[in-house]
Amino acid sequence: MPFGGNSRPDALTVFLRLLTRNLLVLAVLLPAGVFAQELPECVHPEASVLQFPGSRAAQDGFYAKLDSLMATGRGNVNIWHVGGSHVQAAYFPNRIMNNLDSLTIRGDRGFLFPLKLAGTNYDKSYRITATGEWEAPILTRSSPLRRPRYGITGYGARTASPDASVSFRLNPDGSDRWTFESLRVMGYGSSLRAYPYIVCLGDTLRFDFDSETQSFVFDLPAPTDTVYVQFHIPQGEEFTLTGLQPISWRPGVNYFASGVNGAALPSWLDKCEDLARDMRLVRPDLAILAVGINDSSVPAKDFKPERFKENYRRLIRLVRDTSPDCAFIFVTNNDSYRYVRRGMSYNQNTEAVRRAMLELAEEFGAGVWDVYAIMGGAHSVEKWRDAGLAKVDRLHFTDVGYELLGDLFTEALMADKRKRQAEQ
Repeated sequence: MPFGGNSRPDALTVFLRLLTRNLLVLAVLLPAGVFAQELPECVHPEASVLQFPGSRAAQDGFYAKLDSLMATGRGNVNIWHVGGSHVQAAYFPNRIMNNLDSLTIRGDRGFLFPLKLAGTNYDKSYRITATGEWEAPILTRSSPLRRPRYGITGYGARTASPDASVSFRLNPDGSDRWTFESLRVMGYGSSLRAYPYIVCLGDTLRFDFDSETQSFVFDLPAPTDTVYVQFHIPQGEEFTLTGLQPISWRPGVNYFASGVNGAALPSWLDKCEDLARDMRLVRPDLAILAVGINDSSVPAKDFKPERFKENYRRLIRLVRDTSPDCAFIFVTNNDSYRYVRRGMSYNQNTEAVRRAMLELAEEFGAGVWDVYAIMGGAHSVEKWRDAGLAKVDRLHFTDVGYELLGDLFTEALMADKRKRQAEQ
């Protein structure tokens, strides 16, 4: 699903941006229901709660880990957020990540990838560039190019260029918010003769090969927010990059986001052959499951709830193989239209996806965050579009809309945590 940038913001967009920027702070200080009068009428913040139709033991265990981190300043809490274009767009997961940073202890910001190589939209909160010639066929699109082994990022780029390199800066604004002391290069060479390397202060750094995750780990001489990765690729060889992971080794909440435009559950389960292996890099304590909009983008007669649920069971089992105590929160589909040959057609499967997620949540002791209800139910997307919160395609949100959802999700999470503490 395509996702484009916004034009110059109008007065309403500026107002909403300022409003959502302060939503979390106000939500902590003011009584419930205040925002029903402040936000556009199309937004229903009273519906922004975590629902647990079954056991909530795993979620309470997640809160206990978060409390331990906050009390002792030791250890890490890992969150994995997976989805399609709503996640790849980065506004939504980044907003949650940044909110949690302000409320807990900042850890690491997860995986990076030079998405420009794939000719798709990318996260603008960090700067990443590449040199050399690369091929990066997209997981969800047909391509004549030879496909890489996809993993947890859902992307892969292959090069045979002797001058290939990738560099990134975590703080393009010049701040010192993010730093790291090690870098994990995710990927593989066509043989042991093709590998990444880093030159720092005139020295070529040696990597430690992590055989469990088949990745290359570099220890840097000092904390930094910037690195320049080069590749040793002899003639006739190639290297495939599947991700970069800056590591600080400090305690805190680590937020990993995996999003690919157009991704459905079979995209992650059947086309990402290294997903299970790469899950060891995350070992999530909480998984935010936001896959479903693309699974449902079919005529109502063609959407099969049982098949949808079975695919989710496979994904949950995959996560639990690495993290048996992981908590799960399902994010329901937003009210939306879907692409058809001659334009857009209303997606009639949103309620069916919502029911399926509630049934799965009861089965697996998971939570549900109901975006469909927050929007106002059927055909509410037109009102969100008119309010500047959804795009004209009535499928994606504007950056302000994504940021609002990120604020609402974080407050729902924190409100549920406060409620459980009060009950205990």
